[in-house]
Amino acid sequence: MFESEEQKKRAEVIVMLLAKLYVVLELAPDTCPLCHKTLAHDAECPIALAWSLLSSAQQEEARTAIRALALSIGCDDVFTDPVVH
Repeated sequence: MFESEEQKKRAEVIVMLLAKLYVVLELAPDTCPLCHKTLAHDAECPIALAWSLLSSAQQEEARTAIRALALSIGCDDVFTDPVVH
C-alpha cells in the first residue's frame, strides 16, 4: 500500500493527529469539523476512522496527551469530560 517507509510513517502521524482531534472533540461541545456531528461521527468520518484504528492503549495514550496539554495551557476548567472513568 505504501511505497516507502517514509510514507508509512507520515500516514501513522496523520492517524495519530486525527485521533487526538477525536479526543479534543470528545471534550468540547463543538461539532466535528468534518462530518458536522456533535459528540458522534458519521460512519465515513475520517476522525472516527482514525480513532477506530488505534488500540485501546493508544486511545488512552491520546486521551492522556490531550488532557495533559489542556492542563498545561490552563484549560482544565473549560472542558467537561463526558468519558466515564
